[in-house]
Amino acid sequence: MDAKTILNPKGWLIGVGIVNILFSVMTYMTGGDIATTALEAEYGALSERELSMATGYEEGWGLFGIPYGILAIASGLLLSGSDRAKMALTAGLAFMATFLALFTVSNGNGYEVPIEQFVPLFAVLLALTASGYLHMNDDEAAQESTEA
Repeated sequence: MDAKTILNPKGWLIGVGIVNILFSVMTYMTGGDIATTALEAEYGALSERELSMATGYEEGWGLFGIPYGILAIASGLLLSGSDRAKMALTAGLAFMATFLALFTVSNGNGYEVPIEQFVPLFAVLLALTASGYLHMNDDEAAQESTEA
């Protein structure tokens, strides 16, 4: 199998959408644990108010991510051809920009995002972006082959 076959935008959009929804729901459900883990190493034991605020941030971030997963799945199912590929490219770039900004800002403020969590997700987003790039001219290539 070649890279173009493996990096099919439909599958990657649906897959990234499912992963995004699962991680978002997990973030919402475990917001307190995530907040405690992220902050206590830097600041020690948190007060009830600090933990409540940090938990609210994590729960909000979890809820915020669910619509992006839905949009990715819908794009994989409802779009076709180069439109689907362009959406995969755009979504991948947008997700990566958000992840890089979140990672930089969070770690810069002492809210530790472990690199072990960041790298695998970033690799999946690179694959989504590559799938869009590899297929973004498929409609033109198919049209040229039928004209020849």
